[in-house]
Amino acid sequence: MNKKITTGLLCLSLTLGASAQISQEKTVELTGKSKNKGYLGNVVVDDVKQQFDMVFVTKDKAKKVEYEVYQFDYDFNLINNFKESERKLKSKRDKTKIYKGDYWEVTGVTASPNMMGKLVLTKTQYVYEWNWWNGGYEITKNVLDKEKPKEISGDGDGKDRKLFYTSHKDLTEKGELLVLALVNKGIMNMYKEGSREYLLMHIDKDLNIIKKTPVKFDHPQALLYSKEVEETGDWIMVFASYGGQGMGKIQDPDPTKLTYMRIDEAGNVVERFNFNTKCNEWAISDIYTIGNEVFIYGAGNINKPEKNYTKFPFCISMDAMASPADAAGREAQIEALKFGYLQVAKISNGKADFVSAVSIADINAKGIKPASQKKLREFDGKKFILNGVNLTSNGDLFISGQDFKMVPNGKYSVRSYQDLMMFQFDKTGTFKRYYGVENTAKSSGIFGGGGGKSYPSEFALYESPDGKNLFWNVFLVGDVDVDCSSESSTNYLAGTKTTTTTCVYTPLYQGRIGKIELASGTISDFTTFGGKEYYLYVDLEDNGKGKDSPYFSINGGKQLVYVARQRKGGIKGNERWGNSLWFGKFDPTK
Repeated sequence: MNKKITTGLLCLSLTLGASAQISQEKTVELTGKSKNKGYLGNVVVDDVKQQFDMVFVTKDKAKKVEYEVYQFDYDFNLINNFKESERKLKSKRDKTKIYKGDYWEVTGVTASPNMMGKLVLTKTQYVYEWNWWNGGYEITKNVLDKEKPKEISGDGDGKDRKLFYTSHKDLTEKGELLVLALVNKGIMNMYKEGSREYLLMHIDKDLNIIKKTPVKFDHPQALLYSKEVEETGDWIMVFASYGGQGMGKIQDPDPTKLTYMRIDEAGNVVERFNFNTKCNEWAISDIYTIGNEVFIYGAGNINKPEKNYTKFPFCISMDAMASPADAAGREAQIEALKFGYLQVAKISNGKADFVSAVSIADINAKGIKPASQKKLREFDGKKFILNGVNLTSNGDLFISGQDFKMVPNGKYSVRSYQDLMMFQFDKTGTFKRYYGVENTAKSSGIFGGGGGKSYPSEFALYESPDGKNLFWNVFLVGDVDVDCSSESSTNYLAGTKTTTTTCVYTPLYQGRIGKIELASGTISDFTTFGGKEYYLYVDLEDNGKGKDSPYFSINGGKQLVYVARQRKGGIKGNERWGNSLWFGKFDPTK
């Protein structure tokens, strides 16, 4: 029986052999409209007929969508090519990916702090534009200047109860909003009283408050991290005990106490409980969910946890003196700090199953690299993004990601993504190994110092059925596609003409794969696959088994098929894209 690896990126059941090679590959010419235009809307696999349909969307006209279908057998021979007007696009858990037309708008509301940190509501226009290459909507948020921002001066229970912005979640499809605000009853009162109160509000597109839910604490607590979970639509927040000078009588006696809170899309608090952190200074980087389990990751420091509390910028919001700093400002400050530990917490069934903290020195001491790589790409504890969280069949946890550095790009500095990293923990949270792999993407390109490294790589992991091997698939950015459009407007009175050019930059991925022997922890060199001028589709969604990926499975999951599109490298039309597809098959028996 095949074993499964459950991951934040995919959920696959595969049979994999000892090698990680592409056993069969072929290029096929496209003939219809799809060769120059169209989005790969779906791949329909039929193991009985031993064939798959590649369904391209070639035109959107009102509510009618036109399709072009290419049918292939499992050896990548073209069987048939025809047009259709009745086809169902793939359905996703991510509601923003369901195709509703090339362009649509929603007028709604969003939240922000003013210069004093007070909660402000603003009328907002959300513009959805379909990206035909990656198969999803790019959402642009525009503040409507003609609508005056509305400051909520109080919560209705008294003019002295001011509301200070803490965090929010935009319900963009409805134009509505969930927002959490600190109830400030006055500086002196806040310092005299031990309790703290926040207000959770559901607000409609006309700025009316639909629902208010008080969120109270016995001692001062500040928001440590806030994350919207794409798969479920839930909103997760972690609060930390907060203390400081003059707060000894009211602060929580336990500086390591955290509060976990989960809120559904209707604005209901569906889960809330306390757990303790080992890193009393914990800069949470991300939150991942796998099924009903939640994994919280971040670098941190252990600094006299018996008396020192988490501090700004580890906390997004301050206490009585609320700060207008947002999550982006917090992240920028954290990137400049140095950390000594990596901490991971696993949350399930209303409690923390484990909280594991491992020092940076211990991580690098257990570091492993591919044989041909000159030296281990060490983890320095800073400037690191999370790429995925994965669970193997024995319960081992793999956290993968990529570090980055800031490089000059004109007047600004941008991220340049560097080494590939993966951390292995057992099911109890005990640290086992660290894998540090060099990023071979090109540094130069249209982005100056960044190039292909201006975008993070994508990862996927597969486990062999015997649980002995793990295959690490890395998708590096080989090039960047630039799609520009221009609009002109004429001022006839002044006799002037203005042209505005807008460009969309899309990363193009190519694949590499390596093998990890789980018993010894050794990792092989990575094998590159696919043609040099071909770039992988990243939105194939493997038969509903997970989020988008650059492959789909055939023969009951025993084989993988990768699909890449030829790119000529020009500016537009026929100059940009070629007429052929590259297919590659991963077959464990060959």
